[in-house]
Amino acid sequence: MTTYQRLEKVLNSVFEGEIDPGGITLRSNLRDDVGMNSIGMLYMVMGLEEEFGIKFKNTDFPELKTVADVVACIEAKLK
Repeated sequence: MTTYQRLEKVLNSVFEGEIDPGGITLRSNLRDDVGMNSIGMLYMVMGLEEEFGIKFKNTDFPELKTVADVVACIEAKLK
């Protein structure tokens, strides 16, 4: 399973049908396209930390604008 597929799994689990995973691409903006607010970001990050066994820092949050940014951040933390 790719990082992107695992991210989709987390989004589906965290948001339980509130977002359409079929409408999400790597280019999707988390706020504008996905409709994620700061609380949603927090829940997403908590889910990702559990799924991948990684930790995000407060300084990571401003860099997470698109789905591709999230995937890149996860992959960098896994190295």
